[in-house]
Amino acid sequence: MKIRVFGIALVLAVVGMLPAIAQEPVTGNAKVSPTVPASSSAWSAEKENLGWKQLKESEGIVGYYRPNPRCRIDESKAIGIVEAPVAVVEAVLRDVPGCRDFMFMFKENLVIEIPELKNTPDEYVTYTLMDMPFPVQDRDTVARLNWTVDAAAGIVYCTGQSLDTKYRPHPEALRIPFIEATYTLKPVGPDRTEVTYQAMSDPGGYLPAFVINLLSHDMCLKTVAGIRKKVKLEKYRHAAAVVTTTPKK
Repeated sequence: MKIRVFGIALVLAVVGMLPAIAQEPVTGNAKVSPTVPASSSAWSAEKENLGWKQLKESEGIVGYYRPNPRCRIDESKAIGIVEAPVAVVEAVLRDVPGCRDFMFMFKENLVIEIPELKNTPDEYVTYTLMDMPFPVQDRDTVARLNWTVDAAAGIVYCTGQSLDTKYRPHPEALRIPFIEATYTLKPVGPDRTEVTYQAMSDPGGYLPAFVINLLSHDMCLKTVAGIRKKVKLEKYRHAAAVVTTTPKK
């Protein structure tokens, strides 16, 4: 269904632009917006609840979107209850290859080592390859994930941000220039977790922003829905305690 909607959007909105799309450079050297420094993070507390518009509600999961001056693509967010303890949801998200089952068009997702950073249990680097529908070029990204915990409240956070690195280039993919995302896992009972997923990304290339927004507005909502299904698998149910130890600052 995602591919069908995306194809319709392209036909309706990008007629006459296919030559430009087809000419997206395969080396990842397209002119793109620069990565925004982490010091100007979109998740600052004073801006957290400003400007959100409700997109829709599906099975108790509420999706939102808003424009953000730091990115030409709208920022998205979804909030929903997952019937599992925080430790189980954390285990699902820490299974990096397994995230392909519920993340948007993920084809490959794995932890990698890069010269610039040293991986630790709570901070590591991932590589993601996205399988985009024809005629759009595949995308890939290298990102740093950071896990922190508010031990007193029992809330676990996972934030991800794209890295400006040429490491592990894919010969047929365009490197995504900018991604920021965060998961907030808040306990609301012994076996229930409120999951908030917030993300902002510019896939680069020549696709117009309104076409990307048409497809991506409900991306976070579908991700939370996918997590609901994933926590039911036996391989995650054994997670009895949160493993994140880095304190939330």
